[in-house]
Amino acid sequence: MRSILVTTLSLLFSSALATAQPLLVSGTIYTSDATQPVVEAVVIEDGRFQFVGDLSDAEVFAGEDVQRLELGARIAYPGFIDGHGHFADLGKTLNILDLAAADNFGDIVAMVAAASADSEPGIVIEGRGWHQSKWNREPVYKVAGFPTHDVLSEVSPNNPVVLEHANGHTFIVNAKAMEAAGINDLTETPEGGVIVRDERGSATGVLHENAADLAESLIKYTEVSARAATLTAQAAAFASGITGFHDAGIGLQELRAQQSLDAEGQLKIRLYSMISASNSALTDYWMAQDPIVASGDKRLTIRSFKVVMDGALGSRTAWLHEPYTDDPSTSGVQTFDPAELANLLRRGAVKGWQINTHAIGDKANSVALDAIAAADIADTDHRSRIEHSQHLLPEDVQRFADLGVIASVQTVHMSSDRMWAIDRLGEKRIKSGAYIWRELINGGFAVANGTDVPVEPINPFATFYSAITRKTLAGTPDEGFESSQRMTRQEALSSMTLWNAYAAFQEDEVGSIEVGKFADMTVLSQDIMTVDEASILDTEVAMTMVGGEILYQR
Repeated sequence: MRSILVTTLSLLFSSALATAQPLLVSGTIYTSDATQPVVEAVVIEDGRFQFVGDLSDAEVFAGEDVQRLELGARIAYPGFIDGHGHFADLGKTLNILDLAAADNFGDIVAMVAAASADSEPGIVIEGRGWHQSKWNREPVYKVAGFPTHDVLSEVSPNNPVVLEHANGHTFIVNAKAMEAAGINDLTETPEGGVIVRDERGSATGVLHENAADLAESLIKYTEVSARAATLTAQAAAFASGITGFHDAGIGLQELRAQQSLDAEGQLKIRLYSMISASNSALTDYWMAQDPIVASGDKRLTIRSFKVVMDGALGSRTAWLHEPYTDDPSTSGVQTFDPAELANLLRRGAVKGWQINTHAIGDKANSVALDAIAAADIADTDHRSRIEHSQHLLPEDVQRFADLGVIASVQTVHMSSDRMWAIDRLGEKRIKSGAYIWRELINGGFAVANGTDVPVEPINPFATFYSAITRKTLAGTPDEGFESSQRMTRQEALSSMTLWNAYAAFQEDEVGSIEVGKFADMTVLSQDIMTVDEASILDTEVAMTMVGGEILYQR
């Protein structure tokens, strides 16, 4: 029955689009519009909402020559926007070794051995998703808490192996990969990076932060591979109910792929892409141009840059004010010059470029806020973002609102990381400054929300569930972690819709169901605003619509 209904819906929408006939959709529709949070009906024409309100009024507005769609038990919402992720990497990850489910390093070695046996010599074996803090036992050989390359080199002597950490900030590579990348015991450590070495000074194969760039050439995108990955990611996003996506840090080939797909009409998702500021030539070129803002049937907006100020908590490279509780020898890694960040902010303000800074540790967040203050751009609508805003000094919270800075968080990171993050930060720092969404919201500014895919799955229900429960996805602990920092359900929905639109200067076009905005909607199998919280993760995407066009149906 469900497949018949969905097919009927698709035909109805296709007919309405082909004939410019308005479509009246009725049922329970959440809008993310504070003036009317829930409505009975919308009328869609020419890809936009022409009416939003009561069913009886919608029928009068639409007249007799109208297609009709009754949602029944299904529930409609504004199209979900993923506020932070890595789009091509999402597509790519679906076609390489998925290491996220590995219970230990031995499982990963077995996966690499199998892939090596099936590959011609010289072919790079690539994987992503491992996290040493989530393994059920430690590797036999390790240095600084990370495995060494030796076993990988034994099982794959003729194929380079590049395995990316779940956080995207660390690689482990085998001997063949180090040979191909020119990494040896004499290789100098790049500024802002770490080459992990054993007691003899030999490289162990683990590369943190900017040191990972040494092996990047083995797996970098071409325009062709970036196009393929982008299209794969688009299909996955639509299946997850995602209508818009903030792509956090792209290089030249990804940028070219997105531009060509948009020009050809193959890009259907609304992409808000941040150019990686780590490429100075690319940054200088685009900084001299006017931003590209999607209009009409175009879907690609390029109006921001991504700066990376520190690393990640899992690798102990997030930059902290005080040393790590479980490794007092380090306070993390600084990966960008704060003075250069302030300079980029000033340069960006000239033509309206937004500057978004990755900052996970409390020191990185403080320094990013200092740079924004020093840039003296308060008289512009800069909407600077701090991506992650994960661990903060309590005294820095109000500075977000005071400086007009958007905290771009990933609520699902709390569910995935909180159990081991306390080892890194200790109880005091966890309770006072980690994942403090309630305090940020109470400070008076919008909080953007995303998945950081492929660090986490592209699952909006996990995002929503984490925001309102502060539990692991297994439902523990019963009371949640630091439960006073929860979002309400409406806040969680806003953080996935309207607040993300605001973070991309798109609140007049998308993010809520209002007259004049694009008809982007996500239709779900149940009402996540009212169902028992234990049932939220069982929700299914029934339909994804962008500009009135169905792009996924279950």
